[in-house]
Amino acid sequence: MSDPQQRLQRALDALDEAFVPARDFVLDGCLYCYGEADVAALAGPPEAVPDDLVTTPLSEVPSHWDKPEEMLRRMVPRIARLLVRGETYLDEGLIGTRFVQADWTGWPPAETAALRELWSAWWAATLDRYPAPMPAHDVLNIVTVVTGALSPWLDVWEHARTPSADRHLEELVDLWCFEDQLSELKLGFYDEYDATPELLPWVLGHGRTRIGPSFVAQLDELEQYSSYLNPPG
Repeated sequence: MSDPQQRLQRALDALDEAFVPARDFVLDGCLYCYGEADVAALAGPPEAVPDDLVTTPLSEVPSHWDKPEEMLRRMVPRIARLLVRGETYLDEGLIGTRFVQADWTGWPPAETAALRELWSAWWAATLDRYPAPMPAHDVLNIVTVVTGALSPWLDVWEHARTPSADRHLEELVDLWCFEDQLSELKLGFYDEYDATPELLPWVLGHGRTRIGPSFVAQLDELEQYSSYLNPPG
C-alpha cells in the first residue's frame, strides 16, 4: 500500500479505539419501517449488526429513533469502512448532512479527533487512486459538509500533483460543468453549503492547468456562459 492508503487504514483502526459503545444501550425506533428484530440488532453490539442495517442511522430521518445521535456514534467505525469502500449506496450529500445533524463536532474529543483524521486520510487516499472506490467529487461533497469548509480540501488537491488527482479533476469538470452546475453548486442534502464562490474560481484558475484539452474546452464554454460569472441584466 502507498502511504495515503496506509494512513487511511490507520485512521480506520483508530476509530475502533476511539468509539467504544456502551453495552447497555436501549433503542426505540419506528416499528412501521423496521421490525423488532432490526431494532434489537441496532441496539446490540455494533460488530454484530447485519450489513444491510449499518447505514440505517444515515438513511432515515432522525425522528425514526429516540436516540439518533447515539445510534450514529455507535455505528461510526462500521459506517466508515463502508464509506471508504464506496459501499454505502446513499446520496453523498445525505451522508454529510446526517453527521452535521448529529453534531459530531460536539462528541467526546477522542471521537472527534479520530473522525477529523478519517476525513483527511480518506481525502488523501481518494486523490491517490483513480478510479477510487468513491469519486473524488462525491468525497469532496461529504468532507466539505461535515467540516463546513471547502478551501482546505481544495488546497490538498492543489498540492496533490499526481496523474490520479488530475484524472479526478477531469471527472469533476466533466460532471459539474454540465448544464452550468458549477455556477450554482450547493453541497449537502439540503443544499446547505454554497460551493460556487470557492470552487468555480479554483477550477477555472488552478484546475485549467491540470486537465486535458477537451476538458479545458468545457471550462472555456463555462467561463463564457456561466450564470454566476455573467449574471443577466
